Amino acid sequence: MTHKIAQGLVAGMRRSVRPGVLKLRDFVQGRPAARKLMAEVKSIESLVAGGSHPLHAAYSNAQNYLSVFSEIASPLREFKNFTRVVVDAEQAYMPGWPPMSPVSMSFFTAWALLDLPVAATGETICSCAVEIGRAFGMSSDFTSTLEAMGESAMGIYQHLGWRDGLVGLRDILDDQVYRCIVPSGYRGAESELWYVRLLPPLAEAFAHGVAFTSPYILRGTIDRDWRAFFDRRERELPQLGLPDETARRRKALFKRCPDPNYWNEYVFLAYHNASDSAIELHGIPQLALRPNGMNRWA
Repeated sequence: MTHKIAQGLVAGMRRSVRPGVLKLRDFVQGRPAARKLMAEVKSIESLVAGGSHPLHAAYSNAQNYLSVFSEIASPLREFKNFTRVVVDAEQAYMPGWPPMSPVSMSFFTAWALLDLPVAATGETICSCAVEIGRAFGMSSDFTSTLEAMGESAMGIYQHLGWRDGLVGLRDILDDQVYRCIVPSGYRGAESELWYVRLLPPLAEAFAHGVAFTSPYILRGTIDRDWRAFFDRRERELPQLGLPDETARRRKALFKRCPDPNYWNEYVFLAYHNASDSAIELHGIPQLALRPNGMNRWA
């Protein structure tokens, strides 16, 4: 039987026997030793004062919390494999922005904190932070924010146009339509395909979500090409036995792949062009080429 990492860490914190685990508990509980690290995490209020939309500010604050949580947790033996994968990926893809790298920091950070399993249990940095935080008095509102982030995944959406400052995006896998703010400032054009991570409204005050990562614009393909791509990958995805099985199974490929760097590699190979607010990719995974013409996806 595989034991969950978070449960073991909670038990260790309560026993107070491991220095590393004690440090993690200090951070979660906001003790003085951890306040210096927390001081680097901008509050929602300061982010809004700096011009961020309140919804984007709430999620950015939570992501910054997860980044510090990851920094403190990564030396623990339970996170050894996770740390190795992230460090190797940082060296391989050098996340930032073109021309340095098409793997944007927003894309890479969300992958590492929200999608990448820390162990065979399937837990992530985000899910561990939620479980540990809940055990030590994290507020329900902040827990809900982290849970919404942890349940998210990248997706491919068709641009439906702008209205009242919000873009309409149709999920090509299940035809659900979402209205979102786009903090990167990219507006795009109707019918474009975006590869982006959408996060939902957090309160009734918001009737819209947020495109949390800077959009990747998919050139040279249409939604039919991507549906064909998922058709070819059907046999690799788990059978869920649910009414919406096909869409759920295909969406799982955005979240978890046998190769944890599957989508990092696609972005790296498919890079085509960039502006200050979006990055263009060309082709689908099997056909994305390096500049030297070597097709590593064949």
